[in-house]
Amino acid sequence: MRSPAGRPYGGEAVREALIAAATELFAKFGPGGVSVRQIASQAQVNHGLVHRHFGSKEALLAAVLEQLTRELAAELHSGKGRGRPARRALRATRTQGRFWKILAHTVLEGRKPAEVQRDFPVIRALVQATKSRQAMGQIDPKLDPRAITATGTALSLGWLMFEPFLLASTGLDGVPPSRRHRELARVWRSIERGLRPSAS
Repeated sequence: MRSPAGRPYGGEAVREALIAAATELFAKFGPGGVSVRQIASQAQVNHGLVHRHFGSKEALLAAVLEQLTRELAAELHSGKGRGRPARRALRATRTQGRFWKILAHTVLEGRKPAEVQRDFPVIRALVQATKSRQAMGQIDPKLDPRAITATGTALSLGWLMFEPFLLASTGLDGVPPSRRHRELARVWRSIERGLRPSAS
């Protein structure tokens, strides 16, 4: 609910406005580059409400990551691309980029992920999906599903964070986007084929 002046009104509306404002600012500048007053100003509330509803900026950061984790998990479980967890991860990385950008800032600022995120359901789901594909004979069972998940996620995050640099430095920025996407998809499929069990 918002007041006639457009400011959030009521506890739930204030919490939502603060989380939305913090999400936008944390993704752009990193948690360390944003003050409580800036978050409150963006949310159009008094800065004292950050402490009232969350206790600290760190607790607000944890709330932001928790909400974004839920959104990312919903994206991964949407059913699109079922049976191909790596592709679902890549797509979700692009659609839920704010989560990964905030997480990257958090790590680069020296925080440990476990200090601001209690659980890792997205990565856990990807590990489990990889195990399922191993059980179905689609992925080599000798490979560690955690290592597969870590590598696939690293590739996805690398593209999210460094796409302009990767395109410019390799000359791919001069390739028409449709052709570029086809070439990248071919490489991705080749990587997936390399995970299949070898013929005995």
